[in-house]
Amino acid sequence: MGGYLLLKDDFEARIRLLAPGEGGRRQPAYNGIRWDFAYADASGELELFMIFPEFLGEDSQPLAHEIALPVGPWLRARMRIVNRELRQTLHRDRIGEGVRFHCHEGPRAVAVGEVTRITGLHETL
Repeated sequence: MGGYLLLKDDFEARIRLLAPGEGGRRQPAYNGIRWDFAYADASGELELFMIFPEFLGEDSQPLAHEIALPVGPWLRARMRIVNRELRQTLHRDRIGEGVRFHCHEGPRAVAVGEVTRITGLHETL
């Protein structure tokens, strides 16, 4: 299966939740949400990956899970790649600073993001 425990982040990103008028969620989202990840430059059939965010506050600590995430402003997040095999064979070569992506609920993009810093992506697990 290739999964691993989500102990260390692979990269950091800034993410903006889309408003309902932009196609975003109608209900609030909370820290701990497990959206699917899609590369913004992908062409053709939509490919979704299990790369999950952990949203951070101004103090770089995780935001509380019971407080709704704001819609509109850019939020900082630590990102974790769940599938170990794809982490090594695909994402290490494809993810870098400035790479843009979408967060999906099924086929619908509900947030947009950009990689801001690589952290543990190139470390061996």
